[in-house]
Amino acid sequence: MRDIQGMVFAVDEMATHDGPGLRMTVYLKGCPLRCVWCHSPESISPRPEVVWYPTRCIQCGKCAEVCPEGLRSFLPLDPKDRSGCLLCQLCVDACSQGALEVKGGIVSAGEIADYAGQLIPFFRRSGGGVTLTGGEPTLQDDFTIAILTLCRHADIHTAVETCGFAPWDKLERIARVTNLFLFDLKHPDEKLHRRYTGVSGKPIIENLARLASLDAALIVRVPLIPGCNDSPATVRAIGRRSAEVGVRRISLLPFNPASAGKYVWLHRPYPLGDLKTQSDAYVAALEGMLRDDGLEVIPRPRVC
Repeated sequence: MRDIQGMVFAVDEMATHDGPGLRMTVYLKGCPLRCVWCHSPESISPRPEVVWYPTRCIQCGKCAEVCPEGLRSFLPLDPKDRSGCLLCQLCVDACSQGALEVKGGIVSAGEIADYAGQLIPFFRRSGGGVTLTGGEPTLQDDFTIAILTLCRHADIHTAVETCGFAPWDKLERIARVTNLFLFDLKHPDEKLHRRYTGVSGKPIIENLARLASLDAALIVRVPLIPGCNDSPATVRAIGRRSAEVGVRRISLLPFNPASAGKYVWLHRPYPLGDLKTQSDAYVAALEGMLRDDGLEVIPRPRVC
């Protein structure tokens, strides 16, 4: 299992939002959803991508000079189709300011497990562990299972964040080797779920119910998007839907407006405009409503 490889685009060894305690969060490339509010657009493609950090760019033009396909530029919303990128990294090497970086690289499960092993004292003190997220870990299920198994052998707590849109056999296999699922629910209305995510919500709910029937440890997580799914009626419907299938733990994730900057990295327009995060009082009221409905609300640190 140590030699099984996967595509990872980031590792955060000091995360606090992705499960209990201090976490080492591993971000896997590739996602089957196309959420209009995606917080990590660099995670969607299963392939490596070159991203551009405009705050570091001095617009010297060297990247454009060396690009063999003529794709590089330093215009925020350049309409060029970058799907033809050869990933030759000539532009990255030519940039003296570190304004270009490849997001996505092949690593082995053993490398991830060894890295996690170095953090065991921090996990022990905080009750933390390793969280696999993305993107969507079920798209790289063999890699995901290998990491989880190696962590289990090292007595490291594990969590998997999933959108739930996956073949059941993959989720069932992962359930055997992870301690916790962080299971995202986006919207209870089928038509709106398709509009906002590009896929049906029905198989997601079916998979949540199947995991609950296995007595898997589950926390439903709801990304609160202003004007899309953060009304009291919608949040209550999500809570009740999760309770109906046997999941009573839920966490609300306030909107993070910082995600807009990531679209500039990829020269893409941000689809949501200038949205603001919900107030502490508003989120607290939603949480109180869910508690009144008999759900256990798992608090999450607020976005600063």
